[in-house]
Amino acid sequence: MARKHFEMNSDVRKLIDKYSENHDVEFSDLINKALKFYLVNQMNHKEVKEALWDSDDEVSKYVDETMRSSMGDINRRY
Repeated sequence: MARKHFEMNSDVRKLIDKYSENHDVEFSDLINKALKFYLVNQMNHKEVKEALWDSDDEVSKYVDETMRSSMGDINRRY
């Protein structure tokens, strides 16, 4: 798996520390899930499908569910 370096600000570090107190999750799993959630919500459905074309069925299911959820959030705002 590719490794990237980034600097975490103090607010994010505090949130991670608090979350880690209450949930049993590995740091890398948490970061991967959080980044995936953020990116999928920032991209349109076509971009996500193209980026994850070679991924497994579980990822496709996740993308579909997230996109439907995002559309529901958008519809509730208006």
